[in-house]
Amino acid sequence: MKKTNQSTPAPVWQEVRLRAPGPQAEAAADFLTSVTGHGVQLIDELGAPGLLTVRAFLETSAELPAQKALLERYAASLADGVEDGAVEMNFSDLPDEDWAGAWKAYFHPRLVSRRLIVAPPWEKAKPEPGQMVVIIDPGQAFGTGQHQSTQLVLRRIERLAERGRLPARVLDVGCGSGILCLASLLFGAREAVGIDIDPEAISATKANAERNNLSQGVTAGTTPLVEIEEKFPLVLANMIARELTELAVPLAGHVASGGELVISGILVDQIQEMTGLFAAQGLKVVEQDSLGGWASLVLA
Repeated sequence: MKKTNQSTPAPVWQEVRLRAPGPQAEAAADFLTSVTGHGVQLIDELGAPGLLTVRAFLETSAELPAQKALLERYAASLADGVEDGAVEMNFSDLPDEDWAGAWKAYFHPRLVSRRLIVAPPWEKAKPEPGQMVVIIDPGQAFGTGQHQSTQLVLRRIERLAERGRLPARVLDVGCGSGILCLASLLFGAREAVGIDIDPEAISATKANAERNNLSQGVTAGTTPLVEIEEKFPLVLANMIARELTELAVPLAGHVASGGELVISGILVDQIQEMTGLFAAQGLKVVEQDSLGGWASLVLA
């Protein structure tokens, strides 16, 4: 008889709950999204008018202590200038089997650009005439289309398509769930290449491509950007400023002559820093956009 290992514990997530006044809670929701790489939930505090709780999830990993320390410093900064005790944060273990249902409760079909609806597989979207639907199950990867930084890139893809300028081949660096790859194909690109350092992201991208009958147009893998020789007419990079800084040279180097690089995931007050960073790589800002305090830059 085959022995089974019954002593191996199920993976555990850390649930983060941060309570704060409305403006601080909304800022914290954006910050927690960028740190955790997953969606967050905003909850009205019953009996506490003006207060909101942000619920987020951290995966147990070697980075967990550093992430918790970062969040504790952030919470302390939020507490400056508000009433004592108005900002509170705590962490608790969440068994892995509870994680999937925890965020599904607040992922619903949503119009994320003028013509594109992002929907989960467990809830049917109802598009209006002229609208398209992309079905996304992020699994353990980032990218439901709910975050402003993702929406900014999706809107750029849509504008390119409307102007007849969306190229046939697109590179998505840090593809997450594959949402940008799939949207590019829906809007008219023939091929989308997605890369990510997280194998879970590659699995999610491939599964979502199959879910949307777009597998033939998607190539996804963990090949590092510096090892890719091809240049692309459109390069997409939706990631936080620190990662964009680390990848600035290879990102710029993978833009084909006459092509463009779209970066997102930066805050509005980081625009100047990113503009200077990529100007040093020979790329100038030709368009910028913002949404909810987040910004995207189109560089060429």
